[in-house]
Amino acid sequence: MASNVTNKTDPRSMNSRVFIGNLNTPVVKKPDVEAIFSKYGKIVGCSVHKGFAFVQYVNERNARAAVAGEDGRMIAGQVLDINLAAEPKVNRGKAGVKRSAAEMYGSVTEHPSPSPLLSSSFDLDYDFQRDYYDRMYSYPARVPPPPPIARAVVPSKRQRVSGNTSRRGKSGFNSKSGQRGSSKSGKLKGDDLQAIKKELTQIKQKVDSLLENLEKIEKEQSKQAAGVDQG
Repeated sequence: MASNVTNKTDPRSMNSRVFIGNLNTPVVKKPDVEAIFSKYGKIVGCSVHKGFAFVQYVNERNARAAVAGEDGRMIAGQVLDINLAAEPKVNRGKAGVKRSAAEMYGSVTEHPSPSPLLSSSFDLDYDFQRDYYDRMYSYPARVPPPPPIARAVVPSKRQRVSGNTSRRGKSGFNSKSGQRGSSKSGKLKGDDLQAIKKELTQIKQKVDSLLENLEKIEKEQSKQAAGVDQG
């Protein structure tokens, strides 16, 4: 009996693996699948799941021969849906996935149809497994997208420009205020000079009048002294 390994993902294994869909697995077991498909070549792996199975051959030629010979064959009241695992059938809707013997060959009396509950549950299970197969064994395999590249945090140039602008604005304001201060100080100094000059002029006038008075006093004293000497 072949092993249960049928999940290798290398291209050689994928190309030599056969997918068997619409398989009546409650009736058809692993030995039955191997007995049916071993006539096409050596089987190295076989796994039976609910509603489908995989058969792993040694080479692709045996796998393609099995697909050509068994696809559409009726086994246990159901028509097989077979293809290579690396080449899933495209544009297969759920309505066309499960092909019963009644749809392909009319009513079949040799195998009694299962109860409605069993039939509906089997249809749902097979549809789910078929969708799972289409996602997992689509070839080439989907590659997950690369992780996003972390972006380095770059300091905003706008902040630095605004800082420079603010500094420039402050310096400009300081220069203007300095100019205004210097002009004010110049005006203040000019006013002070005028006041000092005025005061000095007044002092000079007082000094001049004092000098004149002194001269008058000296003249009078000299006259008095001369009169005393003559007397």
